[in-house]
Amino acid sequence: MDYVYHLGAHRTASTFLQENLSNNLDTLRAQGIFYVNEEMPEALHKQRKTIRALCHPDRQTPPADQLAQLNADITRQAENTGARVVLISEQNRLGPAMHQSLSWKIDNPGFYPQAASCLRYMTAGLPLDRTRILLYSRTPETYLLSLYSEAIRSARINMDLSAFCRAVNFNAIDFQGLQQRLQAVDPRLDIKMRSFERIKLGAESYLRTFLRDTGADPAGFTCHIKRMQQQLDANQVEALRQISMRGQSKRWRLVKRLREQVLAYDPDPAYRLELPGWVRDSLTVTTQARDSHVA
Repeated sequence: MDYVYHLGAHRTASTFLQENLSNNLDTLRAQGIFYVNEEMPEALHKQRKTIRALCHPDRQTPPADQLAQLNADITRQAENTGARVVLISEQNRLGPAMHQSLSWKIDNPGFYPQAASCLRYMTAGLPLDRTRILLYSRTPETYLLSLYSEAIRSARINMDLSAFCRAVNFNAIDFQGLQQRLQAVDPRLDIKMRSFERIKLGAESYLRTFLRDTGADPAGFTCHIKRMQQQLDANQVEALRQISMRGQSKRWRLVKRLREQVLAYDPDPAYRLELPGWVRDSLTVTTQARDSHVA
């Protein structure tokens, strides 16, 4: 049995991929792929709880044998269906994104600091020489802006962009470093990292590339394209920040309606969200330092 873990990261169209995998479940089954998200959602829920416990400020280290037993249950169920590949797609397996950590009151959160520990637990009991990790990357600038946009959209924080950048360790955003940390878990792991910016080539191309990486034949798949969530513009961010969140107002139905009205508008290019200059300068210096170190 081969095992394929799609780890995201956050804000790399993971939901788009998961929805398309679910919509093509019969095709996955016909190709011998056991998609755990649909076939055993309760197992995914248990693993998600494990990651949360491992990364939460009130950290609790789960027993490794429980995870190994869960993986054994997944393998047994997959074998019973005649599958040859177990596929799991879950961006939260790396740990919480920076804006989630802020909502947990973690000071100056870094870039998936517990990713290696999470991977060790999630692959407990598996043959690592037959385990493939799919990881999608972004440029630090676009990733940081997307995190902030999502944090405001989901009402996780109520900061302006400069305050958000000061609150997180944005210089820790290093996808190459993340890949190296994951590879250090075990050299036998097959880790493939691709750039999310390939989505600009089109959603179908993105899906086909992902399917080939999992070992599937994309020819039999139908690409379902929903309206993509656009990054908020500066006006939308400010409007949402001024609207009280549900639970902070007795008129929460009105609050919800106002939020929906703001989110219904497409971003205005004239008011696009841009990182403060001091953040861009710092990211540039950090990137140059990393490239120099690699050289």
